[in-house]
Amino acid sequence: MYLFLWYNMKRKLSTYNFNKEFNIEQWLEENKPIGYNYTTDKSWKSNAYEIYIQLIEEFKEFLNCSEPITNSNGNILKPIEIYNTIEDYKLRILKLLMIINLKLYKTYNVNKDTKIRYVVMRAFWLDSNGKKFRNFSKNLGAENKIAINGKIPKHLIDSVEDDMAYSMYNLYLYEYSDIMSAFEDEDGNIVVEPN
Repeated sequence: MYLFLWYNMKRKLSTYNFNKEFNIEQWLEENKPIGYNYTTDKSWKSNAYEIYIQLIEEFKEFLNCSEPITNSNGNILKPIEIYNTIEDYKLRILKLLMIINLKLYKTYNVNKDTKIRYVVMRAFWLDSNGKKFRNFSKNLGAENKIAINGKIPKHLIDSVEDDMAYSMYNLYLYEYSDIMSAFEDEDGNIVVEPN
C-alpha cells in the first residue's frame, strides 16, 4: 500500500483570531513632526522633511498594494519578509522624526581630579530593532564658563541642536542611501560625509 501526500502551497488562513489591525493613519498621527515649519525652511532640514513625506507615501502605497509583492529579483515575498519590510518602513520614519523633532538631553560629566562639571548634550538614535540608544553627544565645556546666571545661552543650545541634527541626518543618509560614506578619524570616531 502506498501513501500519497499532497501539500497545497496556497493555504486558506483563518483570520478570525487576529484582533489587531495596523492603522497607518492612526500610527502616523501618533508619530508626526511637531512644530516644524517646512515651508519657510530651505536648509538640509527641508530635505529631511521631503524624504519623510516621500517615505510615508511609499509606505502607504506598499500597505495598500493588492497585488503580490515581489523583491528586486521578481520573487514573491514571504509573510515574514513583508512583516520585516513594514517594520523597516516604521523604523525609517521614526529615525527621520528623531531628526525633525530633535530632543537633546543635558547631562554632566565631572572631572575626577579638578571636580569641574562639564555640560554634555546628548541625543538618541534607534538600533535595527527600534530600541533607543545614546549615539550623539557634544561637550559644551565647563559649566562655570558657559553658563550665564545658571543657564546655558540659547545661541549655544541652538548651535548644538543644528550640529547634532545634521549629524543624525547624515547618519540616516549613510544607513539608507549610497550617497554617503563613513570613515574612522584619528580619535576613533566614525565620521559620515557625502561621497
